[in-house]
Amino acid sequence: GRLLQAGHEMTIFEKEKELGGLLGSFKIEGKSLEMAYHHIFKTDKYIINLIEELGLSSKLKWFDGSTAIYFDKKVWPFNGAMDLLRFKPLGMMDKVRLGLVKIYLEKENTWQKFENVLAYQWMEKWCGEKAYKIIWEPLLKGKFANRYQDISMAWLWARIHTRGNSSEKGGEKLGYLMGGFGQITKELENRIKKMRGEIKLNTKMSGEFDKVISSEALPNVDYLGAVTAVFSSTQNLSKYYWHNINDTKSPFVALIQHTNLVPSTEYQGKHVYYLGTYLPQDHKYFKIDDKIIFKENFTYLKKIFPLFDKKQISEKKIFRFKTAQHIVSTKYKVPSTKLGEKVININFANIYPEDRGINLAVREGEKSASYLGGPMSG
Repeated sequence: GRLLQAGHEMTIFEKEKELGGLLGSFKIEGKSLEMAYHHIFKTDKYIINLIEELGLSSKLKWFDGSTAIYFDKKVWPFNGAMDLLRFKPLGMMDKVRLGLVKIYLEKENTWQKFENVLAYQWMEKWCGEKAYKIIWEPLLKGKFANRYQDISMAWLWARIHTRGNSSEKGGEKLGYLMGGFGQITKELENRIKKMRGEIKLNTKMSGEFDKVISSEALPNVDYLGAVTAVFSSTQNLSKYYWHNINDTKSPFVALIQHTNLVPSTEYQGKHVYYLGTYLPQDHKYFKIDDKIIFKENFTYLKKIFPLFDKKQISEKKIFRFKTAQHIVSTKYKVPSTKLGEKVININFANIYPEDRGINLAVREGEKSASYLGGPMSG
């Protein structure tokens, strides 16, 4: 859109049936919802500015976030210092070390010192073996599967540093665009068409152009895939929004009860859940029938919540993303923005050391437009 604003002609080629990528949406209980769970933080200035520019600010609402950990057959609240102190699987010294590491990483601004350090080794050394095994190893394995021992501490620094500095006194506020983040994509699509830009869905790029911006997966970057199981139910299983599943036997790494952030009244009184996991691209979940994925996920969900009753499920969907997460190893090289004389690369693999997300995707999009002579926003 920035290029059209600057007077350029533009054609968008999208190989899928809709725009949006990881922000793609579907309908559940009559409302638009993201295929992969999304929320934003108060510090996400790029996406907040874009929402304002698109006239959607009135729909952006802020809610109190809440986090829990499932470990050793129990759901433990994990929202701050007091919850950490009450977390019985760890001794007092383990808790002190965990707390000090978190504070240090939140305050430390020089991420470059962590680039060539392995995250699992650093966390085990400074948090202690027990705290690492209970808290951090399951999360690293859940996020990076069989590649978890390759991950740079710079990536984990960014996760903790950014998250810690997004919190306010009184707890963390998380933002959601009521009606779904897909409205951003839809409004951008409408504006592009109004400015006579062309959008071709289900189409690979063809033809001759003066300049090309490519967002395709890059051949020299290793990616993991992701699978989400999304369902609505009459059951209210938990009082928390985000659940880290700290058991490597679980088929999902995160359980998100979306309607513990956004009111269930938005979804006809139903409770909406995501079960999410990251997997190697050759994992069976990318080949097998949805029914098997649901069966494995729901069997484990019943271990967490014995009262879970799949008969109370109203709607359910499986979504697969083959290139959902780039593997940020200690040898990671940020891909060049320029792929050729005419071609500029814009891919979440360019986002480093921070983790990818919609806020930084907007930042990278603005950058790519500015390279080609479009106006920059915010």
